[in-house]
Amino acid sequence: MRHAMSYKISHSLITPEAYFSHEKASLNTRHEYIDGYVVAMAGGTIQHGKMITNIARLLGNHLVGKPCDVFSSDVKLRVESAFVKSFRYPDVMVSCEQNRTFEDMCESATVLVEVLSQSTELTDRVYKSAEYGHVLSATQGEYLVVDPDHPVIEKRMWNEGRFEVVATYGPGEVVKLESLKLDLSMDELYL
Repeated sequence: MRHAMSYKISHSLITPEAYFSHEKASLNTRHEYIDGYVVAMAGGTIQHGKMITNIARLLGNHLVGKPCDVFSSDVKLRVESAFVKSFRYPDVMVSCEQNRTFEDMCESATVLVEVLSQSTELTDRVYKSAEYGHVLSATQGEYLVVDPDHPVIEKRMWNEGRFEVVATYGPGEVVKLESLKLDLSMDELYL
């Protein structure tokens, strides 16, 4: 079984400007930028893709006519804090950002979703969680960590001064996204 994976391609630090130039010239592979290092992103499994599509579809249907947009894997998120400067491609992102500065990047988000794979689980659960916590603390947004092979979703939020798992959902349950006033059926997500 092939899993989505990432691997480091730059062995020396580069500037964000060099990264943007490289990314525009790259036709077939997306790359993330983490504190000067560039990481290539590879494809995933059919189940991984189905989960991204199901989540993006349900979020998009809910947001029709509302001032928020849903993006899946092709729009970057800028993360900048005292600890890290990165440009990530979340599997699914809801941004309610008005007057965007960039055509290919958001600077704020309300909901972020990562669908796990064997090779990216540590990054999604630890590193991206820390980075996304910084972004979502400003919007009181939510981060969903989704297991594509088993019906389990963790919801992480800013809670009492820190970013933590606030709920874990399983079969037959409903994922509550307070930031969007939306309930998502686990059974519908895992069709």
